[in-house]
Amino acid sequence: MSVPYYVHAGSRLRRILRQQEIVILRYAKKAGLTPQGLYRYFSQATIKREKLEVLLEAVPVTLEDFYHWDSLDANTWHQGELLLLYLAKQKIKTKQLAAQLQLSEGELQDWLDCTQFSQVQLRKLEELLGIVPEYFTDPHSLRQDVNWVEAYLDKCMEIQQYVRKVNTLEKKISTLETR
Repeated sequence: MSVPYYVHAGSRLRRILRQQEIVILRYAKKAGLTPQGLYRYFSQATIKREKLEVLLEAVPVTLEDFYHWDSLDANTWHQGELLLLYLAKQKIKTKQLAAQLQLSEGELQDWLDCTQFSQVQLRKLEELLGIVPEYFTDPHSLRQDVNWVEAYLDKCMEIQQYVRKVNTLEKKISTLETR
């Protein structure tokens, strides 16, 4: 089985769970893990094949489907991820967009985690960036031979994992400093 690009296994697993709208607590129990143990796997670039098969069995997704995951095949598309793709294509930084939308970076991250945008969010994006709402309902124009869309989205999820880790560590440091 050849994979057209490097897959960050933990990020891909998290994206699949998010797209399938699987509750992490229930999934962790089904996979025989604690939630903390499961979150540890999300930050791992490689997961041993045997463990990955156990984790995928709880979804259920085959190993082949995992490595060739195509979120554009779903009935509904993750609109936060489509916004990420648009920003990358237009070379707009999330910090810049947050400032234009008068949101904090955390609030914009919540937007990027949204499966479906509200009408208010869609209107703001259309006014500010000129993105027509149809972009979020029919992203098939993004397809190419090698699914670089999936590769990019995996990278974004990997970066989000690192940002979350850094934020957690910063909170722990500030708590220790206040003591």
